[in-house]
Amino acid sequence: MEVSPLASAVLSFVFVIGLLLLTLWFLKFKGLGGAPKASGELHVVQTLRLGTKHNLSVVKYGDRTLLLGVSGHQITLLDNQATADTAADKTDMSEQSSTSADQPQESFTAHLKNLIANR
Repeated sequence: MEVSPLASAVLSFVFVIGLLLLTLWFLKFKGLGGAPKASGELHVVQTLRLGTKHNLSVVKYGDRTLLLGVSGHQITLLDNQATADTAADKTDMSEQSSTSADQPQESFTAHLKNLIANR
């Protein structure tokens, strides 16, 4: 059985397009090449994967450290703290009242428990 040149060209085209789509899907799935590089004052410090579409990310932005809850459809700010760069800043923060220092910790714990419960 002889295949016409037009059918052969169409099958070759479909095969090449299929390989291209498969390669793009693989790169997206592995997370290669799609994320911009950290530059300036914004960078991701750490990411913890909680599931297929859920993770926690610690992002440093200027003098702030942000804890973000990321899902497939939403990004939620869970905690926002000032970054203490020097020892003097750390001692000033330790002199603050313990209730104000404990509040962000309790807030983070409540958010984390809520995330795990909704999972």
